[in-house]
Amino acid sequence: MKNYSLQFGCFILMMVQILSAQGGEDYSSEQEIQLSSGEIVFLEPEEPYLFKAAIQIDAPADLVWSVMRDPERIPNYVKSLRESTILESGDNWKIIEQKVKVHSLLPKFRYVFKEQYGPGHLIQFEHVEGSFRDLRGWWRIDPTESEKSVRLVYSTFIDVGWFIPISWVKKGINKDVPELLMLFRKEVYSDLPEEASQEQNE
Repeated sequence: MKNYSLQFGCFILMMVQILSAQGGEDYSSEQEIQLSSGEIVFLEPEEPYLFKAAIQIDAPADLVWSVMRDPERIPNYVKSLRESTILESGDNWKIIEQKVKVHSLLPKFRYVFKEQYGPGHLIQFEHVEGSFRDLRGWWRIDPTESEKSVRLVYSTFIDVGWFIPISWVKKGINKDVPELLMLFRKEVYSDLPEEASQEQNE
């Protein structure tokens, strides 16, 4: 009965994440200003270990999407990544094994996850096996009024499987997520025409 309740709870969490991933975000006027100024905005999470943040990228959605879908470019914006291998793939999904080094005093962590694409400009990922008990989330491109600018929203749920204070997890996320999003935006801007790329990186 306990296992059933746990599985049901995970199912409900997954459905909440999927529904959240398919909807747009409501930003306050202050958050709109922050995003337009190039800052990272943290959004209200649905669960204690669920984190969500957004960044504005002044580039067309198709360009941002192509970078999101390109596994060769992941090391350029995920600095902890040491190895990444596609184990299986289909039309709209991949199963990927990654090894990361999050701290010099810790060993490499290995995990396998499934990545699914769509509907729209959405990538959802969920844990298959590996170091963590659970790792899942999504990232999505939201349009703006301009065809040359989008909002990228990133959300992740982490359960490491052993006792780590939530304050430690949040501290790590507060450092790593902005770095990831900033580096991802820089990677997108590297594909813009030279003049536009210089303007965005100023």
